[in-house]
Amino acid sequence: MSGDTGETTIESREREEFLEIYKLHVEMADRVSQRKEGANRLFVTLLSVVMVLMTAILRFGSQLDSIPVEYILVVLMLTVLSLSASWYVVIRSYRQLNTEKFGILNKLEEKLLFAFYKLEWQRLGEGKDPKRYWKLTVVETCLPIVFSVLSMMVFILAFAYL
Repeated sequence: MSGDTGETTIESREREEFLEIYKLHVEMADRVSQRKEGANRLFVTLLSVVMVLMTAILRFGSQLDSIPVEYILVVLMLTVLSLSASWYVVIRSYRQLNTEKFGILNKLEEKLLFAFYKLEWQRLGEGKDPKRYWKLTVVETCLPIVFSVLSMMVFILAFAYL
């Protein structure tokens, strides 16, 4: 009888430990999503500041008489392109990280009574059917591209009117 109690205690401890590992992993996956959101805000802010600077220089000119406006605009445009490329890479990196985290969560859920994340993903068609679900990171990766294209259009128009 004491052997059963010992095994039950070990099983109970293992189950508690497993649930704590699962909860920790869910929390870590959530934190990755929060960090990605923070990175997106940072890049949008930086790109917006550069675009405001570009617009202000076009509207009011440069106070730097020794540097032609064209040079300043080229530097700002290169900044926009660099930031956009970096943002794109960051989004893809977070996508890869989250893919692995949820793969591990799905594996952990095989030992649970209810596989919440796996079932949710299956119900969404595993991201294969855009009518059912658009992967957020696919949409997010469009943003740096859109920023770059719009910036290039502003840049080209600026040079046309200088």
